[in-house]
Amino acid sequence: MNRKTILALAVLCLFLVAATAGCGSQARQYAQEARSSYITARAVLVGVAEFPAQMEALLRSGPLDSVSVEAEGLIGDTRELLPSASSAFRTVSEKADLLEGEGSEKFTPYAEMLQELVGMNEQIINAYSEFVGLSDSILQGLPYGEDPAALMTSLDYLDTVVVRLQELNAQVAQMEAEAESLYREITE
Repeated sequence: MNRKTILALAVLCLFLVAATAGCGSQARQYAQEARSSYITARAVLVGVAEFPAQMEALLRSGPLDSVSVEAEGLIGDTRELLPSASSAFRTVSEKADLLEGEGSEKFTPYAEMLQELVGMNEQIINAYSEFVGLSDSILQGLPYGEDPAALMTSLDYLDTVVVRLQELNAQVAQMEAEAESLYREITE
């Protein structure tokens, strides 16, 4: 064999090795699935996030005794959404775990960001759960019928939960923008 043939075979072998090295990785697919799962989970959480405004509008619409049945229904519907939201974020975490398992330097930071977002969204779900429970307690009027001043303590705590939700949502929005930017960069 002459040098040109050997060189051509060496280049061909290197090309084939390089081409097959990336074939086993499913990082891009896992990143797409994780992103899609995250978008779905956030959509489920939107239903929960609407609860405070819906409850406030309902309570302002008339006397408590005339809206209590509808308010109880709203509380029940939201309580049913909370486990769905948690489950949706567990799916995101599982997809991010798969992505991290690929061991790709390029995609692992995205998986780590998604895991952090999942943790933050779990905190949001917990805060909404608290908000719903407190709203139910206030709606039940316990123990406010005997001591109306006790209502103020509950309302103050409700405000604290709302502030925490606003802060968490702001942090999530910022990190989501960073994660989306990273996703676009690594999938170009």
